[in-house]
Amino acid sequence: MDLASLDSGQLDLKVLDSSGLDSALARDHSISSTRATSEFFAHLEQNLAREQEIAPFDLLGRSLSYNPYPPRFKEMFPSLDSTSVNMPAVMVRGFGFEALEGIVAKQPALIVLDLARDELARPSGEGLECVGYLRHYTNALIVLRDYFINSYQMLQALVYGADAIMLNHLPKNAKALLDFAFRLNLMSFTLIESPKNIKRAIMARSEGLAVVESIYDEVATLIPRQKCLAKLVLESRGADSSALDSAMPGSKSRSSRVPDFTCVSM
Repeated sequence: MDLASLDSGQLDLKVLDSSGLDSALARDHSISSTRATSEFFAHLEQNLAREQEIAPFDLLGRSLSYNPYPPRFKEMFPSLDSTSVNMPAVMVRGFGFEALEGIVAKQPALIVLDLARDELARPSGEGLECVGYLRHYTNALIVLRDYFINSYQMLQALVYGADAIMLNHLPKNAKALLDFAFRLNLMSFTLIESPKNIKRAIMARSEGLAVVESIYDEVATLIPRQKCLAKLVLESRGADSSALDSAMPGSKSRSSRVPDFTCVSM
């Protein structure tokens, strides 16, 4: 599918603090789980090398021939226009199977699954294995959020059943990674926590930009209209979770109604 058709739209992710939300995350309105030190990335490379020894790249690629969960994001949204669509969502950090019943009960249309790696770059909770369970027990779109540093992780995301990916940062090889995600039909978002990251994300050809609330109003008009724009909002528990009136990339007035995502942290 030609992703140029995703030419004008915005996704609002309203993140509500809950008891399951990491305390550091609750304090940080940038909703970042950043531990991106050189030591962290060294651990991440080592972990991925061990995973590739168990399941080599070629083996993962061959498994796609019988993958029951192909990505659906671009099929469900061939274009993002000014039609109002209220799609409730949840953000899950470090998924545990004990949370599955609660997630299913919320009937989300979209799940942002943050692997929430620790200082040794180990995923919290069940890691990638839970993606297939979420696909099986819900109809929600799955957006996998992680520190992506190589194409093996992109292929893993596809094989395990993700519909889209969200990059916590842009590595030096970001353009090659995002090109690979494009070929895999995975929708890609880049987390934007600073205005200076916008140009890098655009130059790397990220299809979507997930902009934190603190800088959204400042930078929204700078986002090219061909990019899918998401607004990430962190609020205290009990805040209004109704759909938001928001702006559409490329709109001069930026007052159009567009698909809204109300996102509750689990």
